[in-house]
Amino acid sequence: MKQWGIYIAAAIAIALVAVVAMHPSYRQRRMVTQLQRAPSAEDKARLIQEIIDLDPTSADDILEQYALQNPTVAIDPRHIVGLVSDTTSGDVYEVGDGVAGSFRIGTPVHKFQEVHLLRSTERVARFVLQEREGLATPRYSTYRFKYDGGAGARIFDDVRPDDITRWQAEGIWPF
Repeated sequence: MKQWGIYIAAAIAIALVAVVAMHPSYRQRRMVTQLQRAPSAEDKARLIQEIIDLDPTSADDILEQYALQNPTVAIDPRHIVGLVSDTTSGDVYEVGDGVAGSFRIGTPVHKFQEVHLLRSTERVARFVLQEREGLATPRYSTYRFKYDGGAGARIFDDVRPDDITRWQAEGIWPF
């Protein structure tokens, strides 16, 4: 009889470990550890997308903290969307809630060394990207997600000097 009690206790312990291991928040934290070790921008984008897909409501804080430590990643916690820049290939990956997976934007001519969230409102999330080092004058581009009751248009534009002046005056220029 004692032996059955041990088997039952072991089965309960295994079930509890399995339940905890399958909980989305635990899985997200485990993926963040993988994300911190990810060797490529493509791997980072894939892991970020998986973290968002598990639970978008808890992903915002986790990913916002990660983006603060990584200049090639920017996350908008309001809309749970973001960009991951590959500084070697020039690819930029879009990730987010409601995005059907990551895809590339831009061309290999553009290689962005930093990506920042510039502004987020109810209808627009705007990111600014700085092109790679080595340019005499830094060049910047913006990427906007526009929302009309759901994810809408995505717009990729160059930043003009008057934009920089305006954003500096507003106190939102990140560079």
